[in-house]
Amino acid sequence: MTIKSHDYKVTSLSERRSSIPKETFYNLPEGKRQLLEKMAIREFAAFGYDKASINRFVDKCQIAKGSFYQYFEDKKDLFLYLITRVNEKKLKFLSPVFQNPGQYDFFTLIREMFMSGIKFAADNPEITMIGNWLFKNKSHPIYNEIVGMGLQNAQNIYTELLERAISRSEVRADIDINFVSHTISSMNISAVEYYFQSVKGEETGMQKFDENIIGTVDLLIDFIKNGIGTQKNGGNDND
Repeated sequence: MTIKSHDYKVTSLSERRSSIPKETFYNLPEGKRQLLEKMAIREFAAFGYDKASINRFVDKCQIAKGSFYQYFEDKKDLFLYLITRVNEKKLKFLSPVFQNPGQYDFFTLIREMFMSGIKFAADNPEITMIGNWLFKNKSHPIYNEIVGMGLQNAQNIYTELLERAISRSEVRADIDINFVSHTISSMNISAVEYYFQSVKGEETGMQKFDENIIGTVDLLIDFIKNGIGTQKNGGNDND
């Protein structure tokens, strides 16, 4: 089994609002859509959500402001569309381990999910800047909408992985699957948030990947394994 977006119930933000973006956006040539996406990422990365300007965005894209409203209802619709696209890209970014997940145990898979999330952030600095804005503005109404959806998508994936792990006696059968999948999903987001709040590029202020994070992730996975892993030989199997 290969993990793909259609293998899981992954809900996009656009499913929660009416048609994001509008059909006219999809009628554009692919190159034009990619340009709009690229310029939108740059705008939100540089200015955050509140200070991002549609006037500045359309100027950089060299389109009329009226054209923008043929594609999106408003700035929020553009932002939500970008987050949906980021989620799609992150799924494609998953470690090669997920090309054949049946070969690996549950704890190896979630370790790779944690590491892939961090590496994706490190390899996509502008997207990471948008994420950092969200983490720094947790009281903003859009934070709960976006992070809540991200948690739900991750929880759907972890639920399926947990069910399989239980059937393979890798995880205790007496756990509350919904609670555990929600908790692990939250830990994943927190791990990325913690890492990129503590590791900064010295010259640019941009985040960079540091191999030291591997040790931190391993400690977290060991914590999860000791909590829900099956008992072997009178103790937890940590080999």
